[in-house]
Amino acid sequence: MSLDKPVYQLPLALEGVEEAVQDDLHLSIDEVRSRSETAMSTLAALRVKGEDGVQKAPRWMELFKRLHEGGWPWRVAVYIAWAAQPKKYRWPETQETLATNCLGLTSDRAISTWRKKNPAIDNTVGMLQGAIIYEALPDAYDAMITVATDPDYKGHQDRKLMFEMAGVYTPRISAELRKRGLTVDDLAGLSDDELEAIAAAADARNGGETEP
Repeated sequence: MSLDKPVYQLPLALEGVEEAVQDDLHLSIDEVRSRSETAMSTLAALRVKGEDGVQKAPRWMELFKRLHEGGWPWRVAVYIAWAAQPKKYRWPETQETLATNCLGLTSDRAISTWRKKNPAIDNTVGMLQGAIIYEALPDAYDAMITVATDPDYKGHQDRKLMFEMAGVYTPRISAELRKRGLTVDDLAGLSDDELEAIAAAADARNGGETEP
């Protein structure tokens, strides 16, 4: 399954966001806006202890900023960024605590209201869960190549995967290698001519058919 490049822009106007907050806080709209500004300032200074013991912004903070810059209301952007994280990386742990500690609300009722009225919120959470993988791919590729190009035997599976991704190693070529007493690790030491000869022999053994 391919992953699409993430999009952080607000796809459409969200209805009932401020009204839900107003109902939750039982305040006038002006009082809600004032409280919103205070809560957002507190959020900007928010720090939590990381696994290394260092105080830093929550893991979801950068994603929140991208969403907010894309037009999402800030409280909704915080919720989406938080919900998109794998559960073990979510801070705080619950939606209720997120509402009271990070959004300046008295409960998570407003969040539930947004989600019911605006399916785009949950749809965006799902999209961004895939986007987290998308954005990690360059580092993952780099790590795979680093391990695959190390001659240590522990890099065998990474080398096999890299050759498969490059189309160099296929089931037919695997069979041809076994016939010649070679393994996937031997591919790295073969010349282009030798690789082409192995591929040609594999095709010939299968009636000239190419891999799908």
